[in-house]
Amino acid sequence: MDDHNITIGVNAKYARETCGYSQANAAEFLMVDQCIISSFESGHNLLQADMLERLACLYGCEVSNFKLMKGVVRNNMPYKSNSITVQEMQAIYNVNRIAMNLFFMSDLDESF
Repeated sequence: MDDHNITIGVNAKYARETCGYSQANAAEFLMVDQCIISSFESGHNLLQADMLERLACLYGCEVSNFKLMKGVVRNNMPYKSNSITVQEMQAIYNVNRIAMNLFFMSDLDESF
């Protein structure tokens, strides 16, 4: 097991739990088996780049946050995931994607 993979997995798990999602929710959102999420979060395997991006956006952070030794910082309220559907997670993902793009564009505008 690579320490880098463990850091990414632990940070992704923290972000997931902070949002109130279960591994089953994340697996359903990505359309993979729950054991894939479990293996990823324990640092045994990495996810494909597109899956990492989708999870990061769903959790309201950047993929690069998963790589930080200090972990993922979240200020959002957790979602209640007892009965959340894939369609609701997709809606959250879409809103987060729009917000993250707006922040990115705002940062670009300040750079000039």
